[in-house]
Amino acid sequence: MSLTLRYYGICALALAAVTLSGCAPKQTEVIIKPLTEYTPKDEIAFIEKIRNNKDSSKELYETYRDLTIIDIHNHDAANPVAIEMWREFGIDRLVLFGSISEPSAKYTDQLAWEEYRKAPANVYPSFAGFPIYEEEGVSIVRDNLEKGYLNIGEVAAASTYSETVSRLPWKSEHPNDGNFPQIYDLAAQYHVPVLLHIDPPNGAPIAHLEEALEHHPDTVIIFGHANAYNSPENIESLLSKHPNVYIDFFAGFTAYNSGSTNKLEDFVPLMEEYPDRFMLSTDAGFGLSKELAAKALYEIIDLLSPETALKVAYQNYEGLIERQPPTDSQIETIKKLSAEAGKFKTYELNKRMANELIFELEGEVERE
Repeated sequence: MSLTLRYYGICALALAAVTLSGCAPKQTEVIIKPLTEYTPKDEIAFIEKIRNNKDSSKELYETYRDLTIIDIHNHDAANPVAIEMWREFGIDRLVLFGSISEPSAKYTDQLAWEEYRKAPANVYPSFAGFPIYEEEGVSIVRDNLEKGYLNIGEVAAASTYSETVSRLPWKSEHPNDGNFPQIYDLAAQYHVPVLLHIDPPNGAPIAHLEEALEHHPDTVIIFGHANAYNSPENIESLLSKHPNVYIDFFAGFTAYNSGSTNKLEDFVPLMEEYPDRFMLSTDAGFGLSKELAAKALYEIIDLLSPETALKVAYQNYEGLIERQPPTDSQIETIKKLSAEAGKFKTYELNKRMANELIFELEGEVERE
């Protein structure tokens, strides 16, 4: 090849590079792509190291402080220091709400959202302020899910023996009554779990729960504090028949409530048999001190295999959150705010990430 041809060849390549890098069409719209995959971190070696270095003079919550813990059932939305208080016991994230199945819950639902805005890394906002027998209830559920709430409940789906819950004005007679079928359909549409209070944990309420689980196979229903006044055998019966039922394990009740007829050890074989279906809660220390409710979480974690402990501590619930797609309302809000901020780009987001991006973009637009 002559020097002249080689020169022009080099120039042509340089021109092409400039064209590709400097003159490519600029993106002029905001694009949202749903991101709904979840792969948990492999922390087996991490939890084994914690156990190998365990100091018997320390509280278990100190020993496991670096392990992620999600409390999936916490009523402290009205407590302005809830995040800091539970963090003292190593609890990293709260599924936060306040009152349940009564008008005041509308207010505490909003408080949960405000806490979420302030500390999105520590809160999963839930809501429980909607009537079961009025059409308004379905609209409230739909609107809250569109807005970005990540969980429904705790909802009083049945209560006979609870002195408090049995008197609530928006309590349902059973878990398949009133608006529940429509609410379960919405939960499936938005891939959001539903946390239910059910007492007693046997008889007619459970028969109706099974009907709901069968009729709504795509809905994740979490049986709230399922171990309270209940046996491993009864829970196993539900788990074996219904792949869409998950268990909220209120460890503090079994460990420290005088009404418990079981020990934590009694539930370990069941949790090992169904490691993907159990999650932990404090119930905000209902009937106990908050410290005992928190301590019990670590007592059950310490009894489980490393694989199951990780799933129960946070991965099972985290997966339910991370697989939620962004809503239409979130997508439109992001497109509008991102354009106002001059950010014409492509985002890959799930629902949680969309909420956090909206909070960030709102702040940017306000500062301009």
